[in-house]
Amino acid sequence: MSGDGVRGLRGSAPRDVRGFLLLALLPVVSAGEIAAQTDSVNGGRTTRAGVFTAAQAEQGEMVYALSCVSCHTPASHTGPPFVAAWHGKTVADLFAYIRDNMPKSEPGSLSRREYMSVLAYLLRMNGMPAGREELVPDPEQLKSIRIELTSPPDYIQPR
Repeated sequence: MSGDGVRGLRGSAPRDVRGFLLLALLPVVSAGEIAAQTDSVNGGRTTRAGVFTAAQAEQGEMVYALSCVSCHTPASHTGPPFVAAWHGKTVADLFAYIRDNMPKSEPGSLSRREYMSVLAYLLRMNGMPAGREELVPDPEQLKSIRIELTSPPDYIQPR
């Protein structure tokens, strides 16, 4: 009888273990599926992934010097005020704001390429790394990139 009980336990143990493993893995799979769905919704990209080129940011610095510095200093677009205004929003939000409101004397007067360059410069001033591909004024692509800024001690000071 004790032999049957042991055999019964051995015979049912693999099923119990499989059921336990299945239940244990369900939350992991579900969390993974949720993460995959979230990535597909927002593209899974942030400004910390190098979404503009160094050349684009340098061009933006020149445009900024010609069109923006008369009203703004580079320091006015970095640090806590910039973080408070833009962290967690999309690059599309920032692009639309710049395009629709700047330069103050003639909003919308720059080319799309110039606005993208200024945007790249603003991101670089806030410690975002350059990447291999230019940031392009494609609304869907810009909506898929979330602005994720570094903590204040990590800011790169404007030149």
